Amino acid sequence: MSDRRTTITRSWRPPGAPARRYDDFVEIASAAPAPEPEPPAMDRGAIVQRLENWSRWCRSSDGAMAAASMTGAICESMLRWAGGGEPRAASAGPAIDSNDAALVGRAMVRITLDQRQLLGRLYVDEARKGLIAAMLRIPPLEFDKHLAAAQDAIEAVLSASQNSNSK
Repeated sequence: MSDRRTTITRSWRPPGAPARRYDDFVEIASAAPAPEPEPPAMDRGAIVQRLENWSRWCRSSDGAMAAASMTGAICESMLRWAGGGEPRAASAGPAIDSNDAALVGRAMVRITLDQRQLLGRLYVDEARKGLIAAMLRIPPLEFDKHLAAAQDAIEAVLSASQNSNSK
C-alpha cells in the first residue's frame, strides 16, 4: 500500500497528500473546565453532637442499655482494667441520651455501608482520619468531603424518620 521508509522525517507525507501547514503542528489549548464551586459550609454541630452521643452509647455498658453493644462492654472492661479495677466515675462526660442514640443506631442501617463504616470508625472506634481513609480506600484529600456526605446522609434519614413519626 505504501512505500517502505527507512527514516521518519517531519516533512514526509504520503504520496498524493497535501503539504502540511505550519499550524498543523501547533497544539491548541483546550478550555479548562470551570472548577465546581464549593458547597457552603453548613453548621454540623447538631449532627456531630448526636453522633458523639451515639458513640458514647455504643462504648458504654452502664445504665438501662447495658448490653447496647459488645464494643461497649469490651471498652468498659478495658477502662476498669487500666484504672485498677475501679469503674469510671459517672461524671466522666456528658450524660448519654439513650433514646436519641437508639434512633441514630436504627438510622445507621439506612445509609450506605461505606458511610456507616466511616462514621463508626471515626466516632465509635475513635480511629484517626488517615487510617480510616486508608481502610476505606478514600483519597486522604477527599476524606472531609466523604465525612460531610455521611453526616448529611444520617441527618437526612433522622429527619425523615422524625417527620414520619410526627405525622
